[in-house]
Amino acid sequence: MATPAPIKLVQLTNTQRRRLEDLWFIYGNHGSKMNYQDHGFIQGFLEHGQDLRGKRSPFYQPTPECVAAVDKVLSGEVGKT
Repeated sequence: MATPAPIKLVQLTNTQRRRLEDLWFIYGNHGSKMNYQDHGFIQGFLEHGQDLRGKRSPFYQPTPECVAAVDKVLSGEVGKT
């Protein structure tokens, strides 16, 4: 059996944290697009500074839409003027 890759640690800026919190109220915390996979995915960043992609069973994988939104926040594409 292959050894799983280590969990990627992420240090968020204040802006990234605020933007992820905004997403969390859409994809988590009983938001309009909430499901438990997306909720836990974003919560991993906010509470633990961890990118948990591919670290859980397939049942717990976030939706592609949520992953794309999070990636935009992490890359700094969101909120540029």
